[in-house]
Amino acid sequence: MERRTVLASIGIGFGVTAAGCLSETDATPVEGSEPNPNSEGGTSERASDPGEQPLSTQNDSPTAVDPDTTVDRQLGDETLESTGLRKPVQLVLANRRSEEQTPTLVVERDETTVLEEAFELGPDATVHVALTELGEYTARVVLPETEQQPERTESVSIGYEQFDCNQTTATLAVTDEEITSHVASTLMACSGVVTATVDTGETSENEATAPAGFESDGTESGPGHALVVHNPTDETRPTRVLIDTAAESPSSPLFDGVYTLESDATAAVDIPESGEYELTVARLDSDAVDRTQIDTGEFDCNSSTTRVELDAAGALESVTMSTRMACPGVNAAEKPGTE
Repeated sequence: MERRTVLASIGIGFGVTAAGCLSETDATPVEGSEPNPNSEGGTSERASDPGEQPLSTQNDSPTAVDPDTTVDRQLGDETLESTGLRKPVQLVLANRRSEEQTPTLVVERDETTVLEEAFELGPDATVHVALTELGEYTARVVLPETEQQPERTESVSIGYEQFDCNQTTATLAVTDEEITSHVASTLMACSGVVTATVDTGETSENEATAPAGFESDGTESGPGHALVVHNPTDETRPTRVLIDTAAESPSSPLFDGVYTLESDATAAVDIPESGEYELTVARLDSDAVDRTQIDTGEFDCNSSTTRVELDAAGALESVTMSTRMACPGVNAAEKPGTE
């Protein structure tokens, strides 16, 4: 099991400058410092979509990276910061030896290889891979056998929980003695960010709390509105839930939840404050996305719910429902989707 350690007064060079403390999740063995992803020099290249072009290792020769130089790669076209409250994770491969090394980097997302590339790394050369798409990643580095040493390998895992509002860097480093691996991140509180696995038959309940500076329309909101996502299938389904305040332009993220829903599991998010919202449910095991607009008419004395069901074919089905109590000053016929 991984352990998390708060780095309080330890001097550590971290990949991205950010306010707050640092935490480190150790993978055996542990290296205590980070290269700087903002270092000058090198080239910036985006990794090809493996579904469209061959993997990098199908080239005739490894990618050469000069000493003290950085080469960049990007996996995924999604910019997490523009679609919610999460940030990409930075994966770093570093050569901390005084001579050239020839490692191969293999990255898998959800058990599918998305990058496989061999490098010739000069001393203090690094490779930075931006993971811009949510998923469960395993990164593995392999050093070929030499006359002095057998083949060596080391890996690091990056789960949904690493994709939050913090700056997170996973590092694989070739040193004189071994290959080291660890994950380090800032420790800022991430309001509105939830990452949870919901067990079979259980319900995870959260609340989308209005951020500081949010201006309510002054409407008496009553019981509020609920977004409920249910997995009735026999398989575990990862799902992302986004709630944005639609009254602003552009919309402002309010809640960003990633739920791994086991069979018959449910994620429920309450929205207590009256307003206009866009509710987005995206399946992470398919391309299915459902978007629902909620206005102030849903925040009267009735209980209203948007319910989203996942199916075994990778699709989503949603419906918005409300009770039909008579509310003073509200015409029930004006509320769509009542039952």
